[in-house]
Amino acid sequence: MAFQMQPVKLLLATVLVLCSTLVSAIEVNNLYVADVSAEQSQRQWQSNALTQVITRLTGISDLSAFPAITNELNNAGKYVKQFESVRQNGTSRLKVLLDAKLINLLLQQQEIAIWGAHRPEILVWIVQQQGADRSFLRRPDNELVQLLRQSLAEHGIPVTLPLYDMDDLMLLSETDVWAGFWQAIGQASSRYRPDMVMTLAFDEVSQDGEKKLRLSWQRQSPVQGTNQTRIVRNEITAAEPSELMSAFGVALTAELAAEQAVVLQAEQKTYQLAVSNLLNLADVVTVETLLNRVLGVAAVTLSEYSANEARFAVNLHIELAQLTRILQWETALQLSDTPHMASLGVNEPAVSAVELNLVSQADARYVFIRR
Repeated sequence: MAFQMQPVKLLLATVLVLCSTLVSAIEVNNLYVADVSAEQSQRQWQSNALTQVITRLTGISDLSAFPAITNELNNAGKYVKQFESVRQNGTSRLKVLLDAKLINLLLQQQEIAIWGAHRPEILVWIVQQQGADRSFLRRPDNELVQLLRQSLAEHGIPVTLPLYDMDDLMLLSETDVWAGFWQAIGQASSRYRPDMVMTLAFDEVSQDGEKKLRLSWQRQSPVQGTNQTRIVRNEITAAEPSELMSAFGVALTAELAAEQAVVLQAEQKTYQLAVSNLLNLADVVTVETLLNRVLGVAAVTLSEYSANEARFAVNLHIELAQLTRILQWETALQLSDTPHMASLGVNEPAVSAVELNLVSQADARYVFIRR
């Protein structure tokens, strides 16, 4: 049965102190940390640091179309919280931490969509063709693989590389990846349980009499409002591997941000979220903490709590549908279409009519998945 909020708050405060581990979401750290050269003026590195972070958050590499943003680039110092000098590959670099709240406010005021920290983990299959030979790029010390990982890390894109072991190679060939045979790709990828799958194909082409490197990619893209995906295809060329991978990082960030970024609204709306499979107050605290970390969530308040289910009042600067889209990358919360999850194999005790009514009144329903 539901009970009064005052004792709940006291108990939650105690549980929060005692909890030492939380179920972690797929969250990208250091979105607001820039890595820039120290061999430039203070004004230049501050401007470059702000540009780097804004591009990572929005997918916009050319900010010239946003005069208010370019004006702020000339006054980027106010966004810098701290910085430190580091030596990297024999060069002097600066690690710069910028103010997340100020940057989000700036982007909100300009109605620019922000791609938050909840991002899909992408499994990437890589194949290269050289002449008549086509092969997987298996070695982590391969130049293209290293440049790929570096570029995607700089843009805050989580990536996993396959093992390319016997299990993989029994199911998938280089030609399958090259040609985009998605039935085989999906079968081989299932063991990794990725959020998204991508294939990369490297080869050389001739453009205006000059040989260039080409990168062609295919990836899954969620179809909003459904459980289906579509395949997105694109390609780029460049003269040098570093140039190619840098351009790929920019292009992929723009693609993913266009699909997943949200515009923060000045006004707040309140929605009721019901969460089941909460076995104790520690689970309740975990869910509350997870929700509070989501971009666009202004506040989370526990409204009601039963022995197994809770309802949270969530104040949002985004639409509920956008919150649902973000939470698809949160492994600890699974969207539910029913008041309880017995049909999905979640063991729950019997609940009363009052408790079922608690959940049925919610705007969205989730089940908590503990790891």
